[in-house]
Formats: sequence, C-alpha cells, structure tokens
Amino acid sequence: MTASIPRASMLAAATVAILALSACGDDSADSAAAPPATTAVTPPAATTPDDGGGDDAAGEAGETLALGTRVKAPYVVYGKGADKQTTQLGVTVQAVRKGRISDFEDFNLDAKQKLATPYYVMVKYENLGNLRLERFLLDPSIEDSDGEEYKPLNLIVLSGTFSKCPNPSKAKLQPGKSFKLCAPILLPKGKTYGRVRFEGDVLQDPYFWK
Repeated sequence: MTASIPRASMLAAATVAILALSACGDDSADSAAAPPATTAVTPPAATTPDDGGGDDAAGEAGETLALGTRVKAPYVVYGKGADKQTTQLGVTVQAVRKGRISDFEDFNLDAKQKLATPYYVMVKYENLGNLRLERFLLDPSIEDSDGEEYKPLNLIVLSGTFSKCPNPSKAKLQPGKSFKLCAPILLPKGKTYGRVRFEGDVLQDPYFWK
C-alpha cells in the first residue's frame, strides 16, 4: 500500500497541469502557443456494458475488482488537525481505453510525456452522503505492473473540454446526485498498465479495478 499523505498535498504534488487556450497555451513550467484540442482518431477501447447504477455494491477495499463493479467507498476530506468531513461514494470504474499520444498534439507535453502511452479511465461517482464534493477531488489513478501509481493530467481547455476524455470539469457532486467523468493518465515509456485505483480515504486501503 502506498504511504499515506494528506489529500491536499497528494493532489498538489501528483497532478500535471497543461493549459490549452484558443490562441495560446501554458504547461506547468513554460509558455508556448497551442490551439484547443481538436479531433483525432478514436483509440481502441476496452469497455464494460454495466452502467453501475444499481443499489447493490460488491467488493472490498484492497481487492482487485472487475470493470463495471460498483462499490460503496468511504470518502474523507481532511482539514487542519483532527478536523475532517466524512461521507460515502458509490464508485464504478466503467471502462479503460488505451489512447494515442497524438491525441495530445495540441497540448504542450514535455519530452518524457511525448513518449508515454495515454489511458482514459471512465468512472461513475454517486454522492451517497450529505457533503457537496468538488469534481477535482474525485480523480482515479492507475498503477503499473510494479504497483507504482500515476495520477491524471489536469487538462484545462478554456474553449470546452478535451474531446477524447470529456469531463464535467466545473461540476460539483451534490448529495443524492451522480456524474460520470474521464481521467486522462499518461503511463511512462517502458511501463505496463496494471489496474485502476481509487482511494477515498488516505488512511484506508484503496479499491482496485482491472
């Protein structure tokens, strides 16, 4: 299990920001011209027909579950000191698609990123508690075959959304509501895809899908 760290620090350290503007763009370190993402060849897909919207949930934390399996996962937002807010999510990893790095030709990737293989993780989240949750707190991650974790890219497209992996980027997950999102994750060259990971509480075991 990955060493536990506060959620705010984990998000800040693990996410790569890439900015695509209608006329110019920035990545996390440098500025360069980049038009908004456009169409590209649809990558091959490995999908699951199960929508994951049922009332029953299967699987336990720490297990590797089949795609389409819905779980009821604890979710904790940690504040200062002992302050925390606790709720529960329905989480269903519905599909994982292997993309092409050419999908990102309109973004400013660094040299290592240009050699990576993108994976698009489609997830459905259901807010089963009373907290209103921010979209950016709900990303899954993937692990390679050695168990190393990789976080999603934070793609900011001011003129819309990334067509290959669309997101409700500004949405809040209201109590009793659900939404679906897609997380674009780059797996470095030489690494082999292992499984999807979701960790709703950094002090408890995560859930896995494959």
